[in-house]
Amino acid sequence: MAEIKKSGEQFGSRLGLIAAMLGMAVGTGNIWRFPREVASNNGGAFILMCFLALFIWAVPLICAESVFGKKSRMANAGGFKTMLGEKYTWMGTFTALTNAFLGAYYVVVVGWCLKYLVIILTGFLSTVREGGVEVTTQYFNNFALTPPSYESWVWFIVGIAICSIAVFRGIQGGIETANKVMIPMVFILLAFLFVRVLFIPGAMKGLEFMYHVDVKDFGNPRIWLAAFTQAAWSSGAGWGMFHIYYIYSAKDEDIELNAFTATFGDMVAAMLAGMVVLPTVFALAPNPEAVKEVLGSGANGLTFIHLTNLFAHTSGGFVMGALFFLALLSAAVSSVIAMIETGTRNLIDMGFPRAKATLCTALFFAVVGSYSALDNRFFNNQDMVWGVALLMVGLLYSIGSMKYGVEKLWNEDISPCSDIQVKWMWSVIKFFPFEFAFVWGWWMWDAKSWYPGEWFKFWPPTQYQYTPGVMVVEWALVFAVCLLLNGFLSKRLIYSNKID
Repeated sequence: MAEIKKSGEQFGSRLGLIAAMLGMAVGTGNIWRFPREVASNNGGAFILMCFLALFIWAVPLICAESVFGKKSRMANAGGFKTMLGEKYTWMGTFTALTNAFLGAYYVVVVGWCLKYLVIILTGFLSTVREGGVEVTTQYFNNFALTPPSYESWVWFIVGIAICSIAVFRGIQGGIETANKVMIPMVFILLAFLFVRVLFIPGAMKGLEFMYHVDVKDFGNPRIWLAAFTQAAWSSGAGWGMFHIYYIYSAKDEDIELNAFTATFGDMVAAMLAGMVVLPTVFALAPNPEAVKEVLGSGANGLTFIHLTNLFAHTSGGFVMGALFFLALLSAAVSSVIAMIETGTRNLIDMGFPRAKATLCTALFFAVVGSYSALDNRFFNNQDMVWGVALLMVGLLYSIGSMKYGVEKLWNEDISPCSDIQVKWMWSVIKFFPFEFAFVWGWWMWDAKSWYPGEWFKFWPPTQYQYTPGVMVVEWALVFAVCLLLNGFLSKRLIYSNKID
């Protein structure tokens, strides 16, 4: 195997690696999805279930990804090839492509956050104060939801450029530096907003709801499923991006402690976001029916329509709105940086220089993501298809770990460098296929019920955005490509990031 000396392609410190891991994990799912899920799942019991899910879902998957990256020193496709053999390259290729399709539409959200930060800084809340929620609804519909959304596309391209610059600059000079700035900023901004929200009359009602625990909820399987889904999509466990960052880790990096730190930090960010959003809604919505309408309006409606309106109608709302969207933007950018680095590193393993690999990945995002930027129906389709596909990526890492040897990986690579030595948090990776069947099966069954008699249809995807049919067809096409290219790619994946 050809060898690339480290030459800067290594994190400068453990803090840099953890910041990058948190940057990947802490995203918009923490800030706009978690509060909505807490509200729709009756508060406190759901939160406790999320904590449990982190230990039996997120931590073992992050450990699996991390050990694949640290041991192979190659990205997803090369990592599976190195760990399991050439005929399994397709598993890593599917992981890389799933991330690429995910990032291509996710960066649209970066554009939206950029746009809203700019308009709030330039006085948009004054217009909202005069016209109310009708103004925010019409503005977001015109900007993002009415195809073709040309302005949304322009901001989408700006988002790609910003995120690509950090990847282009490399690990220490770009990714590590960016995350060391953005991740503390997210936590500080959310903490500041939380303190500010507490001074709004009626805010405590939101905290009371958030932390109220109804024992009966522990017997509700739908809340358990929602908690595991939140843990999967919020932490980024099993997506293949922790794998990428561990390529650049030190030889003695503590895999298990870092996995625990990343998941705990992710949950802290989500809790802070919940303690900002829910008290704000409960304090400023005029009546219980309005609270239900705001919290049930979906992620986009909650963030860009209702919260924007609420900020406009509260004292200090300009500062709150600006800081909220700055935090949301930072979280989104740090996640997209990891997605672009995933594509970039897979190309570097094939011999591409970093600059060329970054440019190729950015162009892929620009071409594929343009459909989502221009037409929100396509965005919704891609969000469903590749969001659910991430569960399969986690399944591949669990199968790969079992094939290599769960006990062997613990004894050779995890335990020798671990300060916490909690073996069961790693060993439960063997039970992940059962967890996968539980969560994935629920999603497919739910999606089937949304399209009675048409659940198998897949064309056009703008009409059948969420059907099991459209998901299976798109997955099958990517699986076929991965299998067809398996031999071709395995012969070209020969460049590792070996550390002296």
